Amino acid sequence: MARRHDLLATSLPLAYAGCGEPAFAGDPLRGEARADVVVIGAGITGASAAFHLAEAGARVRLLEAERVGAGGSGRAFGQVVPYLRTEPARTVSDLGTEAGERLIATAAGTPALVAELVSRHAIACDLDASGLIFAAHSAGGSVVLRERRDVWAARGVALPLLDMEQTLAAIGGGSYRAALVEPRGLSLNPLAYARGLARAASAAGATLHERSRVVDMSSSHGGWRVETTEGRIACDTLVVAAGVAIGGILPELRRRILPFRVHEAATAPLSADALAGILPRQRALTDTRRLPSGVRRTGDGRLVVTLSGPAGGGRAGDLGGGLARLRALFPRLDVTAFAESWSGWVDLAPDQYPRLVEPRPGLFVGYGLSGRGLGLGTALGQALARRALGSRADETSFPGMAGRPPRWLPGSSLAVAAAAASIRRIDAWQARQADAPRLPTSNGPRP
Repeated sequence: MARRHDLLATSLPLAYAGCGEPAFAGDPLRGEARADVVVIGAGITGASAAFHLAEAGARVRLLEAERVGAGGSGRAFGQVVPYLRTEPARTVSDLGTEAGERLIATAAGTPALVAELVSRHAIACDLDASGLIFAAHSAGGSVVLRERRDVWAARGVALPLLDMEQTLAAIGGGSYRAALVEPRGLSLNPLAYARGLARAASAAGATLHERSRVVDMSSSHGGWRVETTEGRIACDTLVVAAGVAIGGILPELRRRILPFRVHEAATAPLSADALAGILPRQRALTDTRRLPSGVRRTGDGRLVVTLSGPAGGGRAGDLGGGLARLRALFPRLDVTAFAESWSGWVDLAPDQYPRLVEPRPGLFVGYGLSGRGLGLGTALGQALARRALGSRADETSFPGMAGRPPRWLPGSSLAVAAAAASIRRIDAWQARQADAPRLPTSNGPRP
């Protein structure tokens, strides 16, 4: 059993918090203040927005209710994927050719954007650029990977498709029938990356206030006034990048996202001998299940695993299932318990597209990253900064109202939880039909 499980997300994963960038020390907002732009939320999206605003010369205040990266940003699996949650043809159909292609291109460029920021600001986040591997858990999964290879080949990107023997060598275990290598993908420590972005924003001139929960906001004299638990700040423009907390800040957007709980666990650091041959080429593995399991190697020798678990509520993830997954993939690996496990939340949009909207003049909101927050969150923060600085809505690659953004209906959380449970059963049945190992599924994002 894990020695530490943070079900209520009250503390940060030690596997992430103790490695790389140190915790940021931002004083709470007290008294009266003035800024050009206030950014609410110091996850990856908000920290990216604050950095790009400050770099452009704006006077920026970044408000965070807890600590930098304390939400979903600091609890993510840790891979930067150059895809949306939908395949390109579906995206173009949903959003239209122009808007769809812009968003596809933005997603494809997110690993390069992240890598450039990490390099330029010397962010210590255990970034690994050796690529990602996506494995086929069924015959249908093999078809999905072949189609993805062909789609990206037509776009000028070569994605090697491995046969069963090559897949076994690339993963170091398992019995997947095929795998696709994504050389553009990255893996990293997501909490350290969020902290590094906040440090870069501070170095560029932004002022960060941690433990500054927003309790009220209102338009005032052509600008905005934001009140926190201990202070008040006036600004010309307001940016909200609050993830699953968006509904509490902007009730009119409450049904645009659904909080979806994800679960992960990490082993203690393992020896080089124990890890020999395990994910030797790419440090992060996911598969083609609609709720796939992920396994990732960290720089200090841990294995991070996504767990199956409830999409909401108060129960923990399936630790036994996570251990069974490791044993099935790597039978010689002697791991009998996880060192810790944790839970977090994803801001799931009904159509799974991130959006940038202006619900009121001078108020810009980014939401709906749907499990793609590391890369797309960075790009969304950059786009929010540009809009706050005066760029037009048609100049951003993120859709606003394109495709008529749907809303979640009352009771959707129960429906989504039931659907997730059903999908897990279907994925498990497909794996058995393919004569694959009975690997537990997870709540991780689809590759």
